Amino acid sequence: MKNNKLKNGLAALISTTLVAAFAVVLPSVAQASDLTCTTVSKVETCKGTDDNGAKFEIRMPAKFNGTLFVYSHGIRYGVALPANPAAGTPAVPIDYSPEVAPTQEVASALLAQGFALAGSGVEAQGWNLEESVYAAIRVLDIAQNKYEKVNKIVTWGYSLGGLASQALAEQYPDLVDAAAPMCIAESAQAEITMAGDFLWGMKVLFNPNIKGTGYSTGTAGYIEMLGDLGQVRATLTEIKTAIAANPLRPTWPSTSTVPETLKAIPVRAAVMLLGLVSGISAQSNTFDGVAGPAGASETTFGAALSPALAVLENGADAAGLAVLANYDMELRAGGVVYDNSTTNYSTRLGTAGTTYAAALSGLDAARGILGYLALMPRVKANGAAVGRLNSMYQLQGKITVPTVVISSTGDHITPPGAAQYLINQYNASVTKESAKAGSLAVIWNKPPNEYTKFDKNGAYITPTVPTNGVGHCKYTTAQVVTVAKIAATAAKTGKLPSTTAIKTAIKKDENLFVNPNFKPDLLKFRQ
Repeated sequence: MKNNKLKNGLAALISTTLVAAFAVVLPSVAQASDLTCTTVSKVETCKGTDDNGAKFEIRMPAKFNGTLFVYSHGIRYGVALPANPAAGTPAVPIDYSPEVAPTQEVASALLAQGFALAGSGVEAQGWNLEESVYAAIRVLDIAQNKYEKVNKIVTWGYSLGGLASQALAEQYPDLVDAAAPMCIAESAQAEITMAGDFLWGMKVLFNPNIKGTGYSTGTAGYIEMLGDLGQVRATLTEIKTAIAANPLRPTWPSTSTVPETLKAIPVRAAVMLLGLVSGISAQSNTFDGVAGPAGASETTFGAALSPALAVLENGADAAGLAVLANYDMELRAGGVVYDNSTTNYSTRLGTAGTTYAAALSGLDAARGILGYLALMPRVKANGAAVGRLNSMYQLQGKITVPTVVISSTGDHITPPGAAQYLINQYNASVTKESAKAGSLAVIWNKPPNEYTKFDKNGAYITPTVPTNGVGHCKYTTAQVVTVAKIAATAAKTGKLPSTTAIKTAIKKDENLFVNPNFKPDLLKFRQ
């Protein structure tokens, strides 16, 4: 059995490598006596704050099966956001609370099956990859010192937390027995390129008042960032209203300064183009990209409107992410990190121009918009800042412990191309003999072929329950528990279940599939 326990403390085992990777000093490990523990419904919950200031939580069921899941949460705002009464949004403080699972329902299901759970809130938010890995190691150590019966460790997480769990497993495989990164993010640069391209396109085509990059330092930059969030919200709302008023010939936003020749093109076509060249999914929570209401407009809606409306719905999240991520990463790295100075958006479009010709209002319209984009000033990143950003751990695919990944084909924040990149890196590492063959399994989560609903008047209906297979990290409780149990089995046996066994485990879920021949496109950053 692998000896996961850090018997002599973190400093004795990994101080040199951790300091080199994260530039931190390792204080003494928190002791079990520092914990505050309570027991409710046969589950002991222990809370505390580690020596680096991160709050953590451990949950231990009375009937413990020996396996501990250490969870890393996804990205959170690195700054507090004030309330916006006009938009109906409440104030959002910086959240440092610990998480032990994606949802309380998942946590309850795993605890009921005898698994212990642990997680850290992490002492810093934003793109906190380094801090997340470090915080997960610390809570892992604290849990093992508290509970002698812990003999297997699974590291797992969502989104950025998925990347953190994978980074932990790749760098410190002796600390864990299995990994389960879900809706994994690829890298800071990949994420900021995808979201940043969409935001840059919005600025150029729809609203030059958006700053987007190069935020000032201090309070001025914070105000600029908040202003951008407001500009993005107002611009996309105006576009959505225009499409609702005249779906076939919606007008451009009042803030747009593009030539009148471009404004003759329906604004939805411009939205569609931005989605295609940045990599934003043409399937969203509401729109499947193909279905239309029964009647005369069925074909037109499905081919011309649905994909563009999906990009618009997804783009609201992507643009907001770009604003917050650019601001956060510029502060962390000390300069602009987004760069499209050499990006060829015509090449980016590729054959998608033909596939989505109706939504683009024809190839000539797409070429016209692309020609305009080619003339616009670009953003050049600060080389030193990019270097600092890229000094964070990058996925290597050096997988030596059983690893099970789940990724949705319609995730618009961490697209399936991020998981495909991990697959490619893993295959290359196996060839180089720096990874163990047969150690990676990927489960794909897809939406139904058609799922957009319409009322009796032909108007689309926004679903009250999130559509499975699209949206960011929108998995069902059953799906997450299935992935967790596969990882737990692998942790105990030291190897992944067979492909047949995994297919059997997911066969009742029509959204899930395993297919080594399914290879989604890489993120645009990698193409």
